[in-house]
Amino acid sequence: MLSILAATLMSAAPEFSFAFTNEPGTEVLALGELETPTRFTKVSCDGQVFDLVFVAVQPKGPNDTGRQTAQKFDQVAGARFKLATGKVSDNVMCLIGTEAFFAQRKLLPVTKVEGEEPCPAEASAAMQKLGGRKLRTCFSTASFEGGHLSFSNFERKGANALAGVMVQLEGGASALRAFPTKYEKDSPSCWRADDGCRFGLRDYTASFAMTGPAGVELFALWGGAEGENAEFLRVKGAKLTVVSSGSRYWSPE
Repeated sequence: MLSILAATLMSAAPEFSFAFTNEPGTEVLALGELETPTRFTKVSCDGQVFDLVFVAVQPKGPNDTGRQTAQKFDQVAGARFKLATGKVSDNVMCLIGTEAFFAQRKLLPVTKVEGEEPCPAEASAAMQKLGGRKLRTCFSTASFEGGHLSFSNFERKGANALAGVMVQLEGGASALRAFPTKYEKDSPSCWRADDGCRFGLRDYTASFAMTGPAGVELFALWGGAEGENAEFLRVKGAKLTVVSSGSRYWSPE
């Protein structure tokens, strides 16, 4: 009975988490506590997968300032890992996971669109239908094998403002990650601290896509003045649902 219970608890443990890289791009530090850190043996920051080696649970350093950046990497508390070989970009957020998590998924690099490329008519119509209101702007932002990404700001309804990121899959299915907020004229913040009540085209980006047992998933980053959010998203019907999220603080001292 005890062995069955132990196996059940282990299977319920999270299979992935978020981390950020050091300045050389040779190590990552997990955000938040990890249950059995040695289980996390893989990392991806942009669609490429690297092997990880657990180093230690690093304690908070004497010069920690609460900033979770590459410059403070040695001072932030968390599970620390090194890449077995190779390196990744410095000071970026990544997805770490177990062997089983990555084995079940095909990772798809994302190709970002440079400049401002208006959405094609089909994407604009899908975005407007999912958002339930007229569009102010709609731009194509990226593509991956089997799908495209678009970003839009919708017309406000009174004080109700809305931005959205849409995944449009080959075959016509579309799903929206909606960002509703209250708009206040001359307010310094709406969606994120000090954003000037503007949601920019490049504020929210997808690092890579995945296909697996649950369908299409995305690893996305949402940067702001004070920090950065990481989101693990999954297409569920007409919604691009946030399955899990993490964040780091980087505001200047």
